[in-house]
Amino acid sequence: MSTDSVKLLILRASPYAMRAILALEAKGVKYELIEEDLSAQSQLWLEFNPVYKKIPVLLHGGKAIPESLFIVLYVDEAWPERAAFFPKDPYARAMTHFCGDFIDKKVAHVSTYCTAQFGFTQLDAKPFFNGTGIGYADIFLAPLAAWLRLFVELAGIRAPTAEEAPKLHKFFNAIREHPATKVAFPDPDELLSYVILHLKRTMAA
Repeated sequence: MSTDSVKLLILRASPYAMRAILALEAKGVKYELIEEDLSAQSQLWLEFNPVYKKIPVLLHGGKAIPESLFIVLYVDEAWPERAAFFPKDPYARAMTHFCGDFIDKKVAHVSTYCTAQFGFTQLDAKPFFNGTGIGYADIFLAPLAAWLRLFVELAGIRAPTAEEAPKLHKFFNAIREHPATKVAFPDPDELLSYVILHLKRTMAA
């Protein structure tokens, strides 16, 4: 187990930040959370991710790991003795990778969720994917539980009902009650403020 200090640079309401926080919380890793501001990128932010200038960025032992996908994989390997994100069986491990990739590319965005509901029929979204706790695919799907509720209430977007996607709804209900998401998911008002700010910046661009 690595004992070097761990810092996580985030935008609090970002679903990508939620992934990184979930990974650290699920592993029980102690870390310092550093919240950044889109309007004023800190020197720390620019120093450790000068190429893409995106966050989240994980700082561990003087090294920087950018982007949520790589942060989740890194956390799993850096603390292997704690709650593995992947099953040991090679086939199950490969399918977990596949499921996480499918969620990331086809499901993770609210617009895709609402217009391509067929994707959810292909997900075995039972709490939880790896059968023992929060796993790799869970981490990718979980932020949608926070974001979807907001867009349904704010924009009136239609989401699949519990009858149409029972396993997915069961997963969302379970993941919202998990202790790790209590930390990873921001307050609804905070999330709403982030969305409004993001929309204003998009419209002004």
